[in-house]
Amino acid sequence: MGMQEEAERPTLSVVMCTFNGERFVAEQLESILTQTVTPDEIIISDDGSSDSTLAVVDKVRQASEVPVRWDIQTRENPLGPAKNFESALKRATGDVIALADQDDVWMPHKLETLTATLTNTAGTLLVHSDGRLIDEAGRRGATLMKTLALTRQEKQHLRSGRAIRALLKRNVVTGATMVISRKLLDTALPIPDGWVHDEWLAVIAALQDGVVFNEGLLISYRQHSGNVIGAQQLAPAIAQERLAESRTAFSARKALRNEALAALAMQQPRWLAAHHAEALRAKVDFDASRAKLPHWHLARVFPVVQSVLAGHYRNYARGWIDVIRDLSLRS
Repeated sequence: MGMQEEAERPTLSVVMCTFNGERFVAEQLESILTQTVTPDEIIISDDGSSDSTLAVVDKVRQASEVPVRWDIQTRENPLGPAKNFESALKRATGDVIALADQDDVWMPHKLETLTATLTNTAGTLLVHSDGRLIDEAGRRGATLMKTLALTRQEKQHLRSGRAIRALLKRNVVTGATMVISRKLLDTALPIPDGWVHDEWLAVIAALQDGVVFNEGLLISYRQHSGNVIGAQQLAPAIAQERLAESRTAFSARKALRNEALAALAMQQPRWLAAHHAEALRAKVDFDASRAKLPHWHLARVFPVVQSVLAGHYRNYARGWIDVIRDLSLRS
């Protein structure tokens, strides 16, 4: 790398949140420290681990010869994943910030690849990639996107830069695969209650037409019994669990999340395009109508069919999956 390129290189931060991650955190840190482009700082925000996570982190830190600044903090009172990441993001100083889980393994060129896309594509605020699932023993499984059961339409939205059309239905962006511009934090923080950190970051970036999808398999995404947040397939057991959720619980969860979207649509900050504000209002109104569906199952049929014909389930929910959910949820 030449002197001019080195001078123009953005500063890189890696933000990792930990909680009882002693089994895999060393392997993850080693994969970060051996990147083709190494970070300038690593932020570790521990959420009150009761195992030896911090001791393992410190052992890796002391053994490393990579010139990186370490910022390691812990707390006695856990914040939970979203607020823990928010705390860590606020401490990051880099122009580019990569989010890291404690138990994955990065491909050696992940940071270099995603940072290049972020910095060389005008208006980009967030770049995310695909990944390969691995189990506790490191055995390889399906890709992340296959596990998320992306539809052909959702893939088209991601590839064409219209990520908001997919994200208004559900989260299809995995935080462990993303790098973000520091500028995104100005509009995305604080993370509202009811939202997972990666989904909120992705929605706010997408509302600014700033999301780019790299289809490379740039991480090994570990699934194991200790995951706090992980990729889930719509397997029969999970689908059955969702359908078993009461309408009261479903409505409360939707209402909490919609408060943040409704506030954005009402305030319409300068960075929010008018057509996106209109879509947000439509999404909020649709979710509010779902929360008000009659308790009697047969009485739900007519309003649900109306919403189907209007395209609301196609544009703002998971299509027939949510049609069945709304017709089936117990009161």
